[in-house]
Amino acid sequence: MTSIIRLMMSLAFYGVLTSHAQDVETATAKMVGAEQSAPIFFDPGVKALSEEEKNEIKAFFTDLRTSDKVKAVQVLAWGDREYPEKEEKASKKQVDLAEARAAEIKKYLQDDLKISSVQTHNMAERPSKFSEILKTKDYKVKSSAEATGAAPTKGKTGIFEEMGRATTALLLVDLTK
Repeated sequence: MTSIIRLMMSLAFYGVLTSHAQDVETATAKMVGAEQSAPIFFDPGVKALSEEEKNEIKAFFTDLRTSDKVKAVQVLAWGDREYPEKEEKASKKQVDLAEARAAEIKKYLQDDLKISSVQTHNMAERPSKFSEILKTKDYKVKSSAEATGAAPTKGKTGIFEEMGRATTALLLVDLTK
């Protein structure tokens, strides 16, 4: 009996976490003017998209295209560490990994799914002071993701790091109806 209760509590806890993740993704999308969002998952240290992820991305865009036209996509890509705290600098290895993941996703979206407008954001590094002063697109996207909780820093990932973004990417999709 206690096993059943534990299982039910675990499933309820997972449901809360999953819905919270979707909420912050949706909130981030809305803050940057996008209508849809979708996460992408990587194994630690891997920069290439798996066939499973490619199929999920393709299915996501196929569903969108049945009623809407994809205007632009923004790709937020993390390395194997969380979004850096203010004044913290990620290692070159993490910056390069996030950059490679973003480039891999962009290439797949442009070459295979024929989406022409794809902009990437490296979530292994914070926006520069120059970017912050000018309020560039990169600054706005990263600030929005951090404000909604979609880009938590190490100290804000939850007790079990359930809200962490390390090893992921997030697609923010702008549609024309």
